[in-house]
Amino acid sequence: MTKRFSVSLRYILFLLVAASTVYTSCRKSERDEDLETLSARDNALAYHIFDDAWREVHRVAMQDTLLGYYDSNLIRRPNACIQRLIISDTVPVFPLELTINYSDVGEVCNDGFQRFGVIKATFGARYITASSTIIIGFDGYRKDDFDVEGLITVRNLGFDNDQPVYSIQVEDGRITGNNIDIEWEGIHTYRWVQGSATYSSIFDDVFRVTGVATGENSRGVPFTNEITSAYEADLSCQWFTKGRSELTVQNLSPRFINYEDTNACNNILVARRNNTYLDVEIPF
Repeated sequence: MTKRFSVSLRYILFLLVAASTVYTSCRKSERDEDLETLSARDNALAYHIFDDAWREVHRVAMQDTLLGYYDSNLIRRPNACIQRLIISDTVPVFPLELTINYSDVGEVCNDGFQRFGVIKATFGARYITASSTIIIGFDGYRKDDFDVEGLITVRNLGFDNDQPVYSIQVEDGRITGNNIDIEWEGIHTYRWVQGSATYSSIFDDVFRVTGVATGENSRGVPFTNEITSAYEADLSCQWFTKGRSELTVQNLSPRFINYEDTNACNNILVARRNNTYLDVEIPF
C-alpha cells in the first residue's frame, strides 16, 4: 500500500514538474525569441483613439463661428452619429464649452466607427487664435469596444513658416476593453501642413505629428515610443498613413514601428525587431 502510494505520488509530482517546465519553456521561448507585439498594438491603439478624439473636436470647431472659423450661425455636424452639439453660450465670450453628445446606442458614424457618450472641450479662445488653449475630457465616452479616460490639452503655438502649429498633450490616458487595459500619456506637436488655407473644408486637412509617448501595455509592461519620422494624420483617412517611430519595451529589444510600408488607409502597421518584420493590426 505504502509503495503504491509512493509511486503514484512520484508520478503526480513528475507530471506537475513536467507541466510547469513546458509552461515556463513556452513563456521563456516567447521572451527569448522576442516576438512580442502587444506593446506595439496597444501603443498604436492609444495613438489612434486620442488622435481621433482631437479630430472630432477639430472638425466641429472649424465649422462653427464662435469656436473656429466658418462664417455661419448654425453649428454643423461632421459626423451623423452625433446626437447633439451644445455650446455654452451664443456670444464669443470665453471660455466656452463644447459638448459633443453621441448616441447611447453607438450608431455607426460616417467614418465607419461607433462612438458612445460625451466628449467635452473647453475653449479659452477661438481654436485658430495663437496662444489659445483647449481642454478636452470625456464623460462615459467609448469608441467602438473601448472605454476612454484622460485629459487632452491642445495649445495653439501660432505659425511657423506660414503653417499653424499645435501642441497636444494627453495626461492620465486609459483605454479599457475586452482583455485590454492600457495606460498612456504623450506630448506631441501637430504641424498643419495642408488644408489650413481652406478653413471651411475639414477633410483636406493634413497634419504631421512628432513627439514622445509613454505607457503600460495590457500586461502592465512599461514602454516608451518616440516618433523618428513624422506620423501623417490625413483627416480624409481615420488612420495614420505615414511615419516611423522607435518603441522601447522593458526587457525587450527596441521595436521600429513603420506606417510607411503600407502607405494606405488601413489599420496595419509593421513592427521590426532586428531583421524580423511583423504586421500588427490595430483593433477596432
